[in-house]
Amino acid sequence: MSHKTNKLRILVIFCIVFLLPKLCMSLITGEHGNRPTEDRGWPIGSVQIANLPSRLGYWEGPPFGGGEYCFLYRCQDTNEFDQALKIFSSIQASELELIIHNGPECSFWLRENNEELSEEENRVDWTFTVWVPDNWNRLFNSPRSYTLSSDHPNFKKPVAAPKIDLYIGGGGSVVWEDVKVPKNVAVIDKRPSSISAKFAGGGLIRSKVFDMATGQPIVGAEIVLAKHRDKEGWKELIQGETDNQGFCQIADIPLGYYEIRVKAKDYVPRKQGGYNNQRPEYHQFEIGLAHPSYIKGTVVGSVGNPIEGAKVSAINIIGTDGFGYPCVDDKSAITDKHGRFEIRSLPIGLASIMCYAESLHLKNPISEQYPIPSDEIKLTMTGTGTVQGKVVDENGKTLSRKVSVHICSTGEQIDKWFSTCHCEEDGSFKFTDVPPGEYLVGTNWRLLTEGDKTNAELILVEAGKIYELEIVHINNSDVKN
Repeated sequence: MSHKTNKLRILVIFCIVFLLPKLCMSLITGEHGNRPTEDRGWPIGSVQIANLPSRLGYWEGPPFGGGEYCFLYRCQDTNEFDQALKIFSSIQASELELIIHNGPECSFWLRENNEELSEEENRVDWTFTVWVPDNWNRLFNSPRSYTLSSDHPNFKKPVAAPKIDLYIGGGGSVVWEDVKVPKNVAVIDKRPSSISAKFAGGGLIRSKVFDMATGQPIVGAEIVLAKHRDKEGWKELIQGETDNQGFCQIADIPLGYYEIRVKAKDYVPRKQGGYNNQRPEYHQFEIGLAHPSYIKGTVVGSVGNPIEGAKVSAINIIGTDGFGYPCVDDKSAITDKHGRFEIRSLPIGLASIMCYAESLHLKNPISEQYPIPSDEIKLTMTGTGTVQGKVVDENGKTLSRKVSVHICSTGEQIDKWFSTCHCEEDGSFKFTDVPPGEYLVGTNWRLLTEGDKTNAELILVEAGKIYELEIVHINNSDVKN
């Protein structure tokens, strides 16, 4: 079996962080090939399966902390997979999962920049995914984790079990009926045909909806599948309705990627999450809905003057069950001439608050959470500054290419303010609406992820002021070693 040569890969991902109205850059890294990798703090026994010779490569993510590793494999036959499964079963973890999918699977990670995603060249028979437990708990289970991840499906969940995802059919070499599964490995079959042959060829969803406060089933709740259309945004296409037991089944779902939304009269609509039905997939879930409530308050300036026209948004919403409650609709309001605002149709629970007004910044910590309902929330806004300048090379000359410029506050991670932009062709850059405080400005991406001060300028921003900087960009400073 031939493999691609060992090669370090870095995938740059641009993503919206819901805490901040800014665009930020993050990285997923890894390698092609099967060069041995060292243990990164995984459950004991994981490194043995990670370094199997049939490995095609691996990637490490996610942004904002890392800790998830996914290893990609292609094997010759079922017997080779059985041997790998035996090694997998020796991992010291409370749970081990084997998840079965319809194939084929073609990995984004194996594709070169200039090649098409050909099924044969990029085909993966199975993957092994494992988390570093400390990273998982820091991201999703620490007291401060909600500020980054309350809408994330892993929020407040126990560390994910090490798992193998096996893809059956489409040119794969593994025959599922001949696989020998060790007793300590739990099998989760995501193929609709595993429920019944009549479901083959289309997606299948089974769900149960209940009242979050009472635990009682909700009759007549709608399970809605929405699909993203470039110009139209999310468009709701398919729906089912719960019966007297709160149960709903939707079958023969056309292939594609969907967002699942759950709605019911007198309850706040809730996103259940994404549903990847690119190949026919079986998805099962239970979900609770909450009754609607509100938050009210006032937005004022630094001297107590009311701020009119500010946009106040409820974010990082948590239900009474302690888990994130991703809402379907935007939860925002505009302040009146007295600085008053009211956001309705919020689920009973907790929420953080963002507030935006031109040239102003919310002084209240973004980590603060407010009860829902609340009647007298007071938000204070302060003036902002502008940071601008030019990026040059080590010789003081204009760069021959555009690079990313980062600005990051030096405060605690939970309340950090940061932003990223590309400099113009002449090397110029500009950050507006920068809150008062101490900042580092530079072109090294580690400035955001690790607070690396290499070639970064330290400045103290005050409201109403403009700061001019010259940033020196060192070649390869934004490439991970």
